[in-house]
Amino acid sequence: MASIASDKILNICNIINLEADMVNRQGKERRFWDWFANHYDSFINTVFKKTYRTILENMDSDLKMSHIVLEIGTGTGIIPFSVYSKVSSVIATDISPMMIRVANQKLLKLKITNIDFQIQDSYKLTFPDKSFDIVIASNLFHLLYEPEKPLNEIKRVMKDNGIIIAPTLCFGENTKSKIIATMIGSLSGFKVVNKWSLTEFKSMLTHNGMDIYKESRIEGRLLTAYIVMKKQQCV
Repeated sequence: MASIASDKILNICNIINLEADMVNRQGKERRFWDWFANHYDSFINTVFKKTYRTILENMDSDLKMSHIVLEIGTGTGIIPFSVYSKVSSVIATDISPMMIRVANQKLLKLKITNIDFQIQDSYKLTFPDKSFDIVIASNLFHLLYEPEKPLNEIKRVMKDNGIIIAPTLCFGENTKSKIIATMIGSLSGFKVVNKWSLTEFKSMLTHNGMDIYKESRIEGRLLTAYIVMKKQQCV
């Protein structure tokens, strides 16, 4: 009986610790991205304008007017504002209330009716199973300490025949990129967690139940892997 009681206490302690870790992670991420929200658009335009143009050009062939789209890590909504006219609707989420505030300010000015911006944590989405035809996660996974958790959430909320579009910076492709990643962390205060090469990024995805069926390299200041994938089918 004492052993059973000890196991229960240990399980409760583990749950409390996990919840504390989640709160700490959320707080750290929100503080940084809230601070960065008003600088985000100018940063993208200065550093990654050509890269995002190519990302959006690549997306065109995978979008249909019937699609219900989810984007996680939307920032200020650059991608939803570029694709909304090509799909049925877009729900775009971010962990940062300030990012969503900036996105909603844009939405109000543009009077677009099929985009819904929401504050959500990609580690624990609130949407029902099999809700979306397409899930977009643009330049998100290299920032996550546990990328497998958002991947599991993505697999849960996407339809069985849905696709995931995940353009991702690959800081581990060469020494120069790794140095840039370290400098970004030192200057901005937010760490690039995963310095994958393209091969390592693809390996992480397949290890977590993804089938890659389209990929390309977007060359720029840093290599961006443009990856489109589906859930691996159970045999």
